[in-house]
Amino acid sequence: MDGVNTNEKKKRFITVPYVGGICEKLCRIYKKYNLRVCYTVFNKLDRFIKLGKDMLSNDVKTDVVYRINCVDCEACYVGQTKRHLSVRVKEHNLNIKKRDDDLSVVSRHRITNDHNFDWSNVNILHQEKHVRKREIAEMIFIRKQNNSINLQKDTECLPSIYD
Repeated sequence: MDGVNTNEKKKRFITVPYVGGICEKLCRIYKKYNLRVCYTVFNKLDRFIKLGKDMLSNDVKTDVVYRINCVDCEACYVGQTKRHLSVRVKEHNLNIKKRDDDLSVVSRHRITNDHNFDWSNVNILHQEKHVRKREIAEMIFIRKQNNSINLQKDTECLPSIYD
């Protein structure tokens, strides 16, 4: 190409937010250094659209780690689900109707102590789409509880680094 190095002809790009009056001057300066300017905008449409979305109620949230507190004592249960939280909580509540050898720790606590749980006020502790990360978060939250009724085996797989 007429003895001119191809690297000198190749232009690089720089992206800057557009500010009228300033960007034109910067463009001339960058041009001397073989840089092309691409402009961005501050207020992108997705910034405004996200703000207008309705918040989901806890009942329909999915991929969560949750805590159910006992109404009659300081005990709590920590669990995780990928489904709607309301579906999982309903299963906990109805588990008491199963055979004695098939009861969950929540149902055992209810029967043994004649206690009940706060089904309408379940706390979401964490939200995570990835199953393994959600399981690790569940184990961490179980360990953080002083009065959890979760079985000890629920946290056996938690790597010691989390202690």
